[in-house]
Amino acid sequence: MSTNQPPLEAAAPAGGGGTPDPRQLRAILITVSVALMAVIASVSGLNVAQTHMAVEFGASQTTVLWIINVHTLALAALLLPLGALGDRLGRKPMLITGLIVFGTAGVVAGLAPSAGVMIATRVAAGISAAMIMPITLAVITSTFPEEERGKAIGVWTGVAGGGGILGMFLSALLVDVADWRRLFVLPVVLVVIALAMTLKSVPNSRERSAHPFDAIGALVSTIAVVGLVLVLQEGPERGWTALITLISLAVGVIAAITFVAWELHRRDASLLDVRLFRERGLASGSITLLVVFGVQTGIAVVLFPFFQAVLGWSGLLSTVAMLDGIPTGVANTAREGIANAIEVAPQAGSHAQDLIHAAQQSFVDGWRQAMWIGAVVMAVLLVHVALRGAKNTAPLQAAPLQAAPLQPDGEAAPETEAGDNVAAR
Repeated sequence: MSTNQPPLEAAAPAGGGGTPDPRQLRAILITVSVALMAVIASVSGLNVAQTHMAVEFGASQTTVLWIINVHTLALAALLLPLGALGDRLGRKPMLITGLIVFGTAGVVAGLAPSAGVMIATRVAAGISAAMIMPITLAVITSTFPEEERGKAIGVWTGVAGGGGILGMFLSALLVDVADWRRLFVLPVVLVVIALAMTLKSVPNSRERSAHPFDAIGALVSTIAVVGLVLVLQEGPERGWTALITLISLAVGVIAAITFVAWELHRRDASLLDVRLFRERGLASGSITLLVVFGVQTGIAVVLFPFFQAVLGWSGLLSTVAMLDGIPTGVANTAREGIANAIEVAPQAGSHAQDLIHAAQQSFVDGWRQAMWIGAVVMAVLLVHVALRGAKNTAPLQAAPLQAAPLQPDGEAAPETEAGDNVAAR
């Protein structure tokens, strides 16, 4: 996961072994793919259990969103620093540690008695996922020969994309035929398999740097991610002008600016060489991925609740605007989310159907606004890519210059084929 090549020596197996043979490379690729699949499935799978968690834990919309998003928050905040630490300390030990913590967190989450315990286990899972994901890619780049590396990275990318879809389908099946707590069985099983294969097949390697670890950059980047994500998490619930929202936004923006300035100051000793983003292609690709995954994640968050709580297929929570005549306690519970409203509706007496209808309509109205925002963001991205996207600036490669053979009299030999004797021209 190295981001700065100049100060780092080439990665080498810690044990001093040679390049793995094709059979070993295949085992390594399967190992890191299984480990990655466990992490990705865990990220996406819990979306289908939003309604069940809300009802079982008596949780509000904000709490359920924290259960889902705190995993991604910890992963995003620590992905860069933990990946860099793994490069320095040894990739195999970091991968083993991450798998053990991730598996343990999955077991505890499956048995969690409260939303608080669930959130704590999701934090641990996110931290360990930040140890696993970058190391799986670093293992590929450090063990596969250059001619095979592209194919292996392609497999890694396919697993990263397809794992989320597979996780959602399998999770939905488990929720329908069993209990939502069974969602953690698949990731734990995959972790056990990956751990056994890692101990057997993955060689250890590390990078050696002449510079100390960029601890300040790691800390500031973590603060920036947490601050900005907290804005997106709490803004809709507390209000975009609420004090906590504004403070989080200020902290996130200041930390992000500080991170860029610090990394420019560190230059070749930085945690992330931000100068690379001056390249138009890299910058445009990064922005595109950020927006696409952001919109895709937002759709996933509301899509399952719509199917569940509005269409009666499954669900999550969404803030509900409530009617007069409903008991105060029932109304307060319903305001916590659509799943809560449906659960408490029988207590509303003759207003039960009105309560359910209001909750469903409120959810659909909120979803419609979110989709319009997503459409605007994607339209702006399209214009940006069209006007400022990557351009093919690679220079045309000229034919290589070759020294013309000399005749005995010292003159250059005549051309015999196209491209010969270029220097004589």
